[in-house]
Amino acid sequence: MPIPLIIGAAAAAAGLYGAAKGVSGAIDHSSAKDINSNADSLVDTANQVIEAQRQATNGVLEDYGQRKLRAFNGVIADFIETFQRINNVELRESPELDKLNAGDFSSKTMPSLKQDYQALKDAGLGLGAGLGSGAALAFGAYNGTMLLATASTGTAISTLGGVAATNATLAWLGGGSLAAGGYGMAGGMMVLGGIVAGPALAIFGHVLGNKGEEALNNARSNLEQAQTIRDEAELMTGKLKTIEEVTALANATFSKVSSQLRRSVSELKKILVAQGDDFRSYAEESKVVVFRSVKFAQLLKAMIDTPILDQDGNLVLATEKRIHDVAAVADGSKGALDSVVA
Repeated sequence: MPIPLIIGAAAAAAGLYGAAKGVSGAIDHSSAKDINSNADSLVDTANQVIEAQRQATNGVLEDYGQRKLRAFNGVIADFIETFQRINNVELRESPELDKLNAGDFSSKTMPSLKQDYQALKDAGLGLGAGLGSGAALAFGAYNGTMLLATASTGTAISTLGGVAATNATLAWLGGGSLAAGGYGMAGGMMVLGGIVAGPALAIFGHVLGNKGEEALNNARSNLEQAQTIRDEAELMTGKLKTIEEVTALANATFSKVSSQLRRSVSELKKILVAQGDDFRSYAEESKVVVFRSVKFAQLLKAMIDTPILDQDGNLVLATEKRIHDVAAVADGSKGALDSVVA
């Protein structure tokens, strides 16, 4: 009788199809596992690269912040005390300082330096004090006005609290709230303009419980997203590297100008001992020393007023040019600073 044979054949075919589907599903699961492993590896590598660059950038910014604090408590405080002992200083006698617009030094720059230094002391960061890592990071990233305006309101800046904690970029760079909340790389992408949000980093789940074909499709989707994350990580690393390089340049230039000011102040002290405190009676070469010290104090103030990052945590594009400008004036290859474009 043909009917049972047909039924039997159909059952056999169904069995074979099911077996084949099972084998195919197993193969799909295996392929999905390999693809997900590859995707995981891409994301892990991206995280490691970003973390290494985050630490490097954070370290350079902190070092710059500490250098600025040492300058305020050292050479700047020394210059303020020494320069104030000299009476009847007439800076308009110097053509070089005239190019630097130093004619307003006594009325603007000097009071501003004193105000900045007083704000630091009021914030508990005077001689002998140290900056916490978060505050050093903020002090390195911001200019004097941005940071000290916060300090003048009574906000403590000796820890990550205060200004650093209100800026997502600084919080992330310093390993603060974003990183502590588990958003290390995702947080960086958010604060540095990346397009991959936090949930994208949670794309890898247990897919082997799905049907084989669905698991394979999910794995392929995961790999595509992982590749996007890798590409975004490269962009992030580039941004962080640029911040690191500009900060390193600022740090080196600040150090050089600080040393030049320190030598000039040392000469000023000798002049005060030898020639008294009346600028009008100084020999011409002694007046030149006074002019030179003012020049370097002016340049140091220009560096303090030049931020690395803006209040939104973005690199200030004009900063690198400004630093080169200060260095050129400091070594005498240029007569005056370019005007700052608002």
